[in-house]
Amino acid sequence: MPVILHRPLPAIQELQAEGLAVSYAPQKKGKYSIGILNLMPNHAETERHWLRLFANLKDTVEIHFLRLSSWRPKTAEVKHLVQFYEPLTLESDFDGLLITGAPLGHKEYEQVPYWDELKEVFDMCSYYATATLYSCWAANAALHHYYNIPRRLRGRKISGIYEHRIIRRHALIEHMEPGVQFPHSRFAEARQTQLFAHPEVRVLMQAPNAGAFYAVDEPRRRAYIFGHPEYEADTLQKEFKREFQKGIEPLPPEYYFVDSETFELPLPHWQEDGSKLLQNWINYWLK
Repeated sequence: MPVILHRPLPAIQELQAEGLAVSYAPQKKGKYSIGILNLMPNHAETERHWLRLFANLKDTVEIHFLRLSSWRPKTAEVKHLVQFYEPLTLESDFDGLLITGAPLGHKEYEQVPYWDELKEVFDMCSYYATATLYSCWAANAALHHYYNIPRRLRGRKISGIYEHRIIRRHALIEHMEPGVQFPHSRFAEARQTQLFAHPEVRVLMQAPNAGAFYAVDEPRRRAYIFGHPEYEADTLQKEFKREFQKGIEPLPPEYYFVDSETFELPLPHWQEDGSKLLQNWINYWLK
């Protein structure tokens, strides 16, 4: 069904070229309004990733990309944010709120320039929206803020396409089957044993080689996804090249290339399941 945007993001034309129903329609409303607080530095790429998943839902959704109200990045992305994003303020009111990841795996939370403002956002999530979905870095940051769960830096980055186990059946993971594959990409994680120590946080899916993928705090309508169902086929490859150029000496993503000699990329088969996860989230908490 269509995705409606009230600002003319550059991603609209790209997705329309793929045959997706994504449109700029300032006066139209969707059945559900979703705010996306995008913390990724490459805003346009992340917009494309998530809009593609939302465009494959059964319901018409109205998407608003959001920025923190006071913090400004010291990059060329400022112009993009001002032109296409709305500030997240006390006047914001959405059915659902999604907070993206951020490439901050080696930083302590208190070293993040916008940490104080993000903590305020975490505290106000139930005011801004009926339910909140936290992705990757934001998921770990929220666990730290809400439950004082520390994160652990890994000896090597978790990067690859991993098969997942169903730990607990739940409406949020309806239509997910054991062995379903999703990308993971992170340097740090919350230990599953620490998640299990909090009875209000239930792990629904996990990958034996990558850890928890999906957890939920049902009473507070908080969902945590630690992987990347929104990634495109070449996203992990791009990350690998960037880290190599920075001198990090990363290992190649695991279970990723179709042919390890030619570096043939996989088809992004996980995106269909990513759309199912978003549809489940809407069906369970927003309807």
